[in-house]
Amino acid sequence: MNKKKRWTPFAAVRDLFAVIYAIGILFPLSWIIYTSLKTNQEFVTDPWGLPAAPQWENYVSAWIKVDFRTYALNSIVITLVSVAIVVVLASTVSYILARTRTRWSRGARMLIIAGLYVPVTLLLPSLFTTMYSLGLWNSRPGLVAVYVVFSLPYSVLVLNSFYQSMPVELEEAAAIDGCGPHQTFWRVVFPLSKNGIITVIIFNFVWIWNDYIFALTLIQENENMTLPVGIVSLMSTFKLKADWVTLFAGLNIVMIPSVLLYIVFQKYLTKGLTTGSVKG
Repeated sequence: MNKKKRWTPFAAVRDLFAVIYAIGILFPLSWIIYTSLKTNQEFVTDPWGLPAAPQWENYVSAWIKVDFRTYALNSIVITLVSVAIVVVLASTVSYILARTRTRWSRGARMLIIAGLYVPVTLLLPSLFTTMYSLGLWNSRPGLVAVYVVFSLPYSVLVLNSFYQSMPVELEEAAAIDGCGPHQTFWRVVFPLSKNGIITVIIFNFVWIWNDYIFALTLIQENENMTLPVGIVSLMSTFKLKADWVTLFAGLNIVMIPSVLLYIVFQKYLTKGLTTGSVKG
């Protein structure tokens, strides 16, 4: 028999703060969406009101005038390649560190996780010099390499905790069935770590897709630029023309993939973040 939850002042205050927080998140998001469907005149005269009729041509304008097609393709290729490499490297390294109980493995794990505390802004000058010397500046492979390096510490931290919570008996059973170490990992361990893998994919996808500082520092030519840098170009281009609704349409183009990814995989994200902390 289900017991009814008792009303308490603490629960009321907690729920009130939750509602306020939700409004604080959803209102700016909804405002950007419906503002992108206005005319510039509607935006100036009534910035908070709803559009009289949806202006879908604002998205066409943002897509064509600022060459969003090129920026979007660059962002898609760079993000997907970076995330794929991170998943392969982080999963294999995390599994080895979780199953190897030696001093060097503990030291290696600490060294990798220490990368979380490296101030990115202080590294930009030396990073720029290094990438330029290696001939990787102003190139998509160079940007992918940087994203992979800076994504690994967090990814290893998440997956290492996940693999430590996974029973070793599963691998022993696979070994009895004739699977070698590589087969055991890719056929048994990797599929079972779906929640952790999806967590790593979501966080890295959102970060790489929305990154601005690395893309701005390491990319110069328009043909290699990503969407966040293209948005800044959109702002500087349309600021003088006061074409604000096209700017909001461009912001939505950048935002939509991250929001959809989170909505679709949010249950896996929650499981992936809690599994390693529940089981020790």
